[in-house]
Amino acid sequence: MKVIGLFAVLLLGLLPVSNAFAEDCQEVNIDGCAEIAMKAADSRLNTRYHELMARLETQYQGDLELGAAYAAKVKESQRAWIKLRDANCAVEAFEIETSKLAHVTVVSNCIARMSQERSDYLSKIAPGVSREAAPKDNKTSDVACPSTDFSTFLTSFSESSAIQKAFVHRPLQLVVTVDAEPEPKQQKRGLSDEQIKFPIMPDRVKREAGGLTLIVKETQTEHAIAILQKPDTDYAIEYRFVLGKCWMLSEVSDFSL
Repeated sequence: MKVIGLFAVLLLGLLPVSNAFAEDCQEVNIDGCAEIAMKAADSRLNTRYHELMARLETQYQGDLELGAAYAAKVKESQRAWIKLRDANCAVEAFEIETSKLAHVTVVSNCIARMSQERSDYLSKIAPGVSREAAPKDNKTSDVACPSTDFSTFLTSFSESSAIQKAFVHRPLQLVVTVDAEPEPKQQKRGLSDEQIKFPIMPDRVKREAGGLTLIVKETQTEHAIAILQKPDTDYAIEYRFVLGKCWMLSEVSDFSL
C-alpha cells in the first residue's frame, strides 16, 4: 500500500515559500500553498523561456538561418525537459496514494522546484546582446531603473523618451490588427532599433490633449500589461512588460482598425 510518513508530512510543511506568493499562502493550507507555488514557478518559467527566444531573435538577426536552428533546439529541449520534469515528479510521489491530497502536494512542490531551477538555467543561455541590436545612443545604458514597482515605473516610462529607449526589448514585438475577410486578423513582426519610433507611449500632456487614458490592466510577479485607450472608440494599444532587473517593454499590440 502506498503511504506517506509523518516525517514526509513535516517536510512538506517546511518547504520554502517565495515572496511572490507568501501573502497568498497566509490564509490557506499546505496543499493550497503548493499549488500557488507551482503556478508562480510555471509562470516564471514561461517568461524566462520567451525572454530567451527573444534574445536569440535579437542576437541572430545577422544569421537568421542559424538563429532559427538555435531556437528550434531550445524548443525541442524545453519540450523534452517538461516530459522529464513530470516523470520525475511522478516518481517522487509514487509511494503516496493518488487519491490523497498529499500526492498532489508532493507533485506540485516538485514541479515548482524543478521549474525554478529550469528558469535559472534558461536565463543564463545567450545572455549577451549583439552590437547590431544595441541602441546607438550609448547614453541609454546609463539610465537608471525608475522602479521595480510597475505603477511607479509606468509613470516614469510614459513621461520620458530616454527611459523608453533604455527599457525596450530589441527587437520589439509589434502586433497590428488589419482589416480582412471574413473578420479582422492580427499580424506580428519584430522591430529593430532603427524601426522603433520614440516616444512609443505619449506623455500625460499629449494623452489629455487627445482624450486618451493609460491604465494598468494586469500586474503579475514578472509581467504586466498597460493599455492606452480612448473611451467610446475602438482605439486601444496594449503594452506588455516583463520584469528582469527592471521592467522592459517586450510587445506592443495595436487593436485599432
